[in-house]
Amino acid sequence: MKRILILLLTILSIGCTTETPKEYSLLKFAPQDAALILQIPDFESFQSELKNNQLLKSFKKPKFKKDFNAFVDYLEYIKPNSKSLLCFNELGKDSFQYTFITKTHPELIVLDSLQKASTKNIVYENVSIVETTLGNRVNYTFYADSIFVNSSSKLLIENCIRSYKKATIPASLKKVYATIDESKSATLLATPKQLSPLLAYLFPNADSKFVATLGEQLALDVSVLQDEISFTGIITANDSLSHALSSLKNTTPREHKIAKVIPPFFDTFTTITFDSYEKFQPETKNSLFDALEEISSFSFNGSTFTGLRFISSSNEASNQLQNNTKFSTVRNIQIYENEDPSLFQNHFSPFINTFDTSFYVILDEFIVFTNGEGLRNLAMLIGLYKDEQTLAYQKNYQETIGNLSDESSLLVFVNTEKFKKTIAESVQKSYKKEITSINVEDYPFAALQFTNEKGSNYAHVHGILKRNTAKPTENTVSQLLNVVLDNPVTSDPQFVKNHITKRKEIVVQDAQNILYLISTQGKVLWKKQLDGKILGKVSQIDLYKNGRLQLAFTTPQSFYVFDRKGNQVKPYPTKAKVAYTQAVAIFDYDKSKNYRFVFTEGNKVIMRDSKGKQVTGFTFSGSENDFINPPQHFRIITKDYITFQESNGKLHILSRTGKPRITVKENIQFSNNDIYIHNNLFTTSDRDGNLIQIDSKGQIEKTKLPVTENHSITMTSKTLVSFFENKLRIKDKTVELDFGSYSKPEIFLIRNKIYVTLTDKDAQKVYLYDSNAKMIPGFPAFGSSAIDLENFDKDSKLEFVTKGEANSIVVYKMN
Repeated sequence: MKRILILLLTILSIGCTTETPKEYSLLKFAPQDAALILQIPDFESFQSELKNNQLLKSFKKPKFKKDFNAFVDYLEYIKPNSKSLLCFNELGKDSFQYTFITKTHPELIVLDSLQKASTKNIVYENVSIVETTLGNRVNYTFYADSIFVNSSSKLLIENCIRSYKKATIPASLKKVYATIDESKSATLLATPKQLSPLLAYLFPNADSKFVATLGEQLALDVSVLQDEISFTGIITANDSLSHALSSLKNTTPREHKIAKVIPPFFDTFTTITFDSYEKFQPETKNSLFDALEEISSFSFNGSTFTGLRFISSSNEASNQLQNNTKFSTVRNIQIYENEDPSLFQNHFSPFINTFDTSFYVILDEFIVFTNGEGLRNLAMLIGLYKDEQTLAYQKNYQETIGNLSDESSLLVFVNTEKFKKTIAESVQKSYKKEITSINVEDYPFAALQFTNEKGSNYAHVHGILKRNTAKPTENTVSQLLNVVLDNPVTSDPQFVKNHITKRKEIVVQDAQNILYLISTQGKVLWKKQLDGKILGKVSQIDLYKNGRLQLAFTTPQSFYVFDRKGNQVKPYPTKAKVAYTQAVAIFDYDKSKNYRFVFTEGNKVIMRDSKGKQVTGFTFSGSENDFINPPQHFRIITKDYITFQESNGKLHILSRTGKPRITVKENIQFSNNDIYIHNNLFTTSDRDGNLIQIDSKGQIEKTKLPVTENHSITMTSKTLVSFFENKLRIKDKTVELDFGSYSKPEIFLIRNKIYVTLTDKDAQKVYLYDSNAKMIPGFPAFGSSAIDLENFDKDSKLEFVTKGEANSIVVYKMN
């Protein structure tokens, strides 16, 4: 198989509101004969995904990125709010220009006033073209039918003006366009014939001619996650144009098994399978191939090999080849010298044409050929095969192949560490050092797979470059994600539930008051600008009682409710009359989803229903002093209790209607800790370090804790946790930590097991203990904020999220 297939995989990996799939309004503006069209559903999200991809972040000197950004620098100031197309065309030898197409909207262009940009209007065929000069680059723009078209080429703009009204979408493009998945990061549309010159430009030292003959039209849905770049799609072929994939049209894919003879330190391998050689090559008659199912080309240690795999070890080809001259023996396996140099030549085109058959070995159902220079490595291959130490037995290979279809017509597999040297030699000289510096240690393999649909003129395409997640050592903590935000993190990241998948996602806010929703695969799902910092935590509610969850929270100015897609739920947001001073308290008295939202503005209180209307039956409207914590709701047996803590020490314990339910006999010098129900009593602490417990008659009982001022407490109904200076006390056991600046201890109850956590923000250490004050193995772990602890996937291991560096969040798995 030609090397350029692998190069195609690599450039896709490294390089890389809604319309229905059958709408072509943007495609009508795309330049004809585009080498590549990248359709991007969410331009901002796509940029974020590229920024957060671990492999792309490993570039030490991203010259390619700088050059590309300079080429499309004007796009930095474009903010689409719907689908976009980014097209590349060849205009003259080794000269490529871009065209960007999207729907217009009032805030589409956000050009910084400090940028020295100049514009002038040009009229072409009664259409106004805006010529913009930014720095030393010029681009051109025109608008038509609410569509914005921008290009680095005036010629492409003029061609577009002449053609868009009468443009027709080729049938081959319509066919693949109907299959795209617009929920993915982007979709790559290309005609291999037009793509070949672009690859030749990017990889001037490689042969790109084969790509032009591969198929007729290509559509790949690209997914960019933090630890993975993958794509799926289809490629069509045309018999009359002798496309390479047409030769597989009438065959049925088989399972690839060539990895059983390939060493784990291979460079690359390409393998083809079929159910019948006669269907693959109907014009070639050769009975030796009646039982042939797979043919492969692979390399390692500087030698190239060709392997054939038959249905069984008993086949006509093996029987005949055993009659040739025996050259040597390695571990009781014969190496043969071939006496017919023309053997099997041109029998496997167009994928593998000529190959050296000078020497070969028969290993059960496999026959492996090489030249004289590969004899030493052939002997090594025999030893690995005998000891079952070949690629097929490696866990990292098994993990990667597990992400692919079991059966396919064509598979290209790359050892990334070895092959990046080949890439470095193929690119322009100025990028060689950059390619060599890429850290692919955690990404051992890349794969590109074509699966033919028998009897049709198309094949399914699947490519993947994914981080190796080999099982870590037991009792350790391993990092799953490290997501970089646009600005420093200001809130403690927390998990929220995705009501569709039933799994978790992450919400967090940055220093510019931007709220992020992030998947547990590291993908930024959306970002929303808020008018202030979130007070307390984000809550989830089901306003419509249909199982669909919304995010609810307050900033000092507003009460927000967002649905899972980031849309604001009416009638929210609502504004504070003055300013909210506590997080909104959300009560669901009977678990009926008839929510009550309680807002605190200093010493004022207002309760609203789920529609935002004030609840007139709630008579408590505030007091003379400010409240120090959000109000809380408790259900004890059949009665509801609502508590408010005043700054002067008065504790209100009210009924649902806001009337006093328990009158507390004296004021409490609150320590700023919340109210809890502990041992069936209302419980908190005072500034002197006393545990304060209140019974149903309002009587107070004080118990001295091993703390003084500036302490923290938290508790469940039976477990009490306190922290003072550097001493963490869980029940009756005390743990001494290093002195530092600690977050308040928190208790998590998961699967009937208690976990106690706190974080030293200065030392950036996360601590986790069990209910007996024993530290969980693998801790302390790196982190600089309080954590949220959950089990967000299908295994039994817990995960937690915390703030990492100033502008990142980190997700860990406890093994």
